[in-house]
Amino acid sequence: MAENSFINFNGEVLPASQPVLKADNRAFRYGDAVFETIRLMHGDLLFFDRHLARLKQSMQLLGMSWRDDFSFHNLYLLMRHLDQVNQLNGNGRIRMEVFRNAGGNYAPESGDVSFLIEATPLEAKEYVLNDRPLRIDVYNEIAKPRSKISNLKSSNALIHVMAGLYRKQTDIDECVLLNDLGKICEASSSNIFLVSREDIYTPSLDEGCVEGVMRALVIEKLRDKGRNVHEVQLSISHMHKADEVFLTNVITGIRWVGAFRQKRFFNATSRGLIAGLSETQSKVI
Repeated sequence: MAENSFINFNGEVLPASQPVLKADNRAFRYGDAVFETIRLMHGDLLFFDRHLARLKQSMQLLGMSWRDDFSFHNLYLLMRHLDQVNQLNGNGRIRMEVFRNAGGNYAPESGDVSFLIEATPLEAKEYVLNDRPLRIDVYNEIAKPRSKISNLKSSNALIHVMAGLYRKQTDIDECVLLNDLGKICEASSSNIFLVSREDIYTPSLDEGCVEGVMRALVIEKLRDKGRNVHEVQLSISHMHKADEVFLTNVITGIRWVGAFRQKRFFNATSRGLIAGLSETQSKVI
């Protein structure tokens, strides 16, 4: 993080350079933590109610206790305060990590949690479609297992780290992750959608993908416009047959893919969705 920046640890604003985690921290030891990454744009936390609902659902699944200070109003104020003290001017990335308090080995002693909020700047002031199309390929060295925790945004993300290393080594823009059946799961930092004629396809949650906030929003917007969206099982062969491929997350919005190996794609659907997101931004601002 930048010099002279601040974090919020359990409700207290501290210099980001000040150590706050101990050696017995369970996020450090076991990845016993979940997090939310939220887009701060024009002074508002976009889709904050969706993020808070997902956080609560994730904590319940992992047996973590919901804190009394995790109300919509309180967390919103804490994050906006970090926006101010870090001088983000209402635009940036907010990351809130919730981790189980120390105690026990693999089996925790309690469900009590602590939290850490970070706020960092972003160059882009709004959602815009990428000018340069992405080049993607498949990372198939390690598969992502399908389980009831596969849909969470957890701090146990070694598969995504390894995919990120592969992306750098091969000089591509993104990697497609496969699940333990060899089917398309997601990209290393996004959900993935394929367009074939008038139909749109994305891996179902049963395929092990993260239950992305932007993924859900895009599905809703497409269906509201009468588009057929199918949450299904997808193979690499579907990539070769697709007319368009695009990736979604709450930080970048929508990014269109121009090339998968020798296959080339269009971006008509992506351009239409970006216009729809602009309308959403104007409503929440």
